[in-house]
Amino acid sequence: MRFRNILLDFGEKYTPFRILFLMDLALYAIAIPFSKFLMTLAGLILVGNWFLEGFFERNLWKKFAQAAKSKIILAMLLIFFVHLLWFIPTENFAVAFREILTKTPLFFFPIIFYTSKPLSRNEINSLLSIYVLGVLFSSLFGFFSCLQQELSDMRKMAVYISYVRFELNVCFAIFVSLYLLLQKNRWGYAKSALLLPLVWFLFLQLYAGFMTGIILLIIITFVFILKAAFLQKRRIIRYGLFGLFLAVSSGISLFIYITAKNYFTVPPFDSTATRYTADGNPYNADFDRHYIENGNYIFAYICEQELEQAWNKRSQIDYNELSNTLIRYLNSKGLHKDRISVEALTEEEIANIENGIANIAYTHDFSVVKRIYELFWEINAYRQTGAVVGGSLSQRLELWQVSFSAIKKHPLFGVGTGDARAVFAKELEEQNSPLAFSDKRSHNQYLTFWIAFGIVGLCLILFSLFYPVIALKKLQEPLFLAFFLIIILSLFTEDGLEQQDGMTLFAFFYSLFLFWLPKNDPLSP
Repeated sequence: MRFRNILLDFGEKYTPFRILFLMDLALYAIAIPFSKFLMTLAGLILVGNWFLEGFFERNLWKKFAQAAKSKIILAMLLIFFVHLLWFIPTENFAVAFREILTKTPLFFFPIIFYTSKPLSRNEINSLLSIYVLGVLFSSLFGFFSCLQQELSDMRKMAVYISYVRFELNVCFAIFVSLYLLLQKNRWGYAKSALLLPLVWFLFLQLYAGFMTGIILLIIITFVFILKAAFLQKRRIIRYGLFGLFLAVSSGISLFIYITAKNYFTVPPFDSTATRYTADGNPYNADFDRHYIENGNYIFAYICEQELEQAWNKRSQIDYNELSNTLIRYLNSKGLHKDRISVEALTEEEIANIENGIANIAYTHDFSVVKRIYELFWEINAYRQTGAVVGGSLSQRLELWQVSFSAIKKHPLFGVGTGDARAVFAKELEEQNSPLAFSDKRSHNQYLTFWIAFGIVGLCLILFSLFYPVIALKKLQEPLFLAFFLIIILSLFTEDGLEQQDGMTLFAFFYSLFLFWLPKNDPLSP
């Protein structure tokens, strides 16, 4: 009898539609860091199940009416409606339709989550645990793929989704792991199991040099420290937290300052100190090319005759195909560019140069050091020559500059849904940008929205993003705050909502956290 009552209670609580709904949410949690195809499949199942449930339970129109009465839902749908409204003036209907299709998660997630029975704390925790597992498996597969293929570019670790969205998922998974780890009812093996992915994600950030993820992690950590300090009533703890903030921020600033100083500061070049190689050939110095790397002038102390002869004896690849790479590599070691230096290179270093590695720092086990040196190289190259091709930072500086030029031509209402890419490509050509014909966009979601919808549409979208958060006081909940900061800040350097993986990541967790995240968050101070 008791078993029968349990079955009846379970049947009332978990109808076939509810079970499919929960299974589909689990599929989404796995798909977001793993597969665009699975995201699409999960979306079709979610919408279909919601309609069928409303049809069979005869409350479909009631659900629509419930959503239509909510100011929060109407505000959340505003982003999607802006894309629909600005469809009218478009000249590229096919592109506009694809963009609207990409934005459909912004329409169905809020409505479905708002009108569905909320998840319990245990169900939320289970869903978040599945997401952490999805990120863990995706990152492990990408990591070992890079090791097996001996790839120096860690961006190839993102096998299933774009590299930037992969970074964001790893960063967010750190905070999700912390959230679950600090649950009061989780002990023993459960906490141990959660600790392993947390340590792995932190290690991966540093090893792979996820600069976007590292910067976001630092900023959000600082926000949490300052928030805890302001809310702390005990003065000694409050001052201790402020002291911790100052100490960590000062340490990071000092590290960057010392690294930059060592990189860009070079001793005065004395042309009389060493004028000839050991073989008696003269050194050349081209100071019209003011390239500095690792504290040395790249184009100083060069004897191309010796370099070519010595290199061609050690490598099957002709010197002329990688002369600049060889010169930079020798320079990064503080060596003169001559026969003796080439002969002193190990076989491993010869292979590095043949593979296009131009700085010994790029071979560092922890790629965060490599990424810092790469950024310094981009800054110096852009400052000296305006070169932008091949550098993520310099490209962004160029793209943002061109974006503002495009915005000035249609500042109020923009160019319409679907026309932003074509207009931006035309602007790149008119500006004679090195990135013309590259099919790149603004690399800033806010500028992309401004080009497409003008300042009017941009303000409506910003209202849609921030009003529900403020109205529901969600910034008081640390897990939501971490997620929201990850998304909002990343949009300054990426067109994160123009692709399916970024849009789904945002729309899914934004809607889920707004309506279902428990208010008694375990991370609350």
